[in-house]
Amino acid sequence: MRVAAGVILIIAAIFNLLASLVYLGGGAATTSLSNVADSAYVQSQQMTEAEKAELEKFQDEAGGSGILMMAFGVFLLVSVGILIAGAVFLFQDKKPQFIMVAGGMAIVAEVIGILVTQFGVTNTIGLVGGILAIISAKSMGGSAAPVDVE
Repeated sequence: MRVAAGVILIIAAIFNLLASLVYLGGGAATTSLSNVADSAYVQSQQMTEAEKAELEKFQDEAGGSGILMMAFGVFLLVSVGILIAGAVFLFQDKKPQFIMVAGGMAIVAEVIGILVTQFGVTNTIGLVGGILAIISAKSMGGSAAPVDVE
């Protein structure tokens, strides 16, 4: 089960890497769109009060959501390294506490991803990998090496 959990964590890490690039790019595009709208507002002072209020509302929504998207992208990018390290420790049968952290991070990333978008196959892989990693870590004895009895 440890090997299966490690392989699934690596697959989830690859999905998180791709998703992080999408979220970082989308957040940057949204934030830059908000900045372009701001500069258009400054250049064009011939707007009515209703148009100005609508533009300010759009800037607040777009700028805030862009930053949140980029923050989630950075979280996913950090999770990639942790998930791969957790998979390596699963293969080596070492560091069960770190494996539990990696499993928990996989689950948290998928839950946030479900809340942001919708439930999909990639979320299932991450959730299963996180749960298997935690179960595998709990089943590890905790001792580094077996003790020889003479």
